[in-house]
Amino acid sequence: MVELKDKLDDFAVAPAPSAVRGPAVDDVLSALVNLGYQRPAAEKAIEQAIAKDKALAADFDGLFRGALKVIR
Repeated sequence: MVELKDKLDDFAVAPAPSAVRGPAVDDVLSALVNLGYQRPAAEKAIEQAIAKDKALAADFDGLFRGALKVIR
């Protein structure tokens, strides 16, 4: 195991950072994950909601509603 540890690090995949970040995005992501949605699905829903309306990126309520519409 010890000998293979260094070789396995080469295969590790880091999650891709979201293109849009901010307090509202982080809060909506946390809320969706706490509601039981998988993190990748929640991130994708947030990105799609923001793609539809860029103003949602700074509005927690609007972004939360938009992401819920997309994720369902």
